[in-house]
Amino acid sequence: MTKRFSDFDLQELRMKLEQACEESWRIRGYKQTNIPLLTKTVGISSGAFYLIYKRKEDLFLQVLKNVQKNLLDTWSNHIKEAENKLEGFKSGLKWLFIEYQTYPNLYDMNSSEYDLFLAKLPKREVTLLKENSIDIFRVVIKESQLKLKLPEEEVINIIHSMLFLSLVERGSLTGTKQTFEFLLTHTLHHLFEEE
Repeated sequence: MTKRFSDFDLQELRMKLEQACEESWRIRGYKQTNIPLLTKTVGISSGAFYLIYKRKEDLFLQVLKNVQKNLLDTWSNHIKEAENKLEGFKSGLKWLFIEYQTYPNLYDMNSSEYDLFLAKLPKREVTLLKENSIDIFRVVIKESQLKLKLPEEEVINIIHSMLFLSLVERGSLTGTKQTFEFLLTHTLHHLFEEE
């Protein structure tokens, strides 16, 4: 006999699955984060999983949306809490670098595992994910009230290039954090000025 879940139960299970998925994705990666692992972690059957999500990718897509929102909120908080908006922007970028470096499975959209995941999504969803990723930078720049010295797209590309260092394999390039901080310190004043 199948257990019946209330709307509240389903909402709670959805939140638990999203949390378990994000934690596993950070550590194990996309391929090793599977439905049996998640349902065991949350304490439900596979049948219960499919009451909430039609397929694994729907859960992962929601997790990515949550992660993007968290990135924006955290970076925005760095800006709000800083006395100097440029320093807040810089502090948020440092946090983001460490987050990317610590959990490349979750953030490296150029990896073969991400390719597998993205290939299973409708093209419109992939486009939206990429647009949302760029929008994080646009929103943070606007919230920081920094005046751009270069075109916005160029500034975002430069910042992306600096953050890319976080995803370079640790054995192939030493001192990536120091390199990032050097670039950050010596680049931001060429990109922005405080209004």
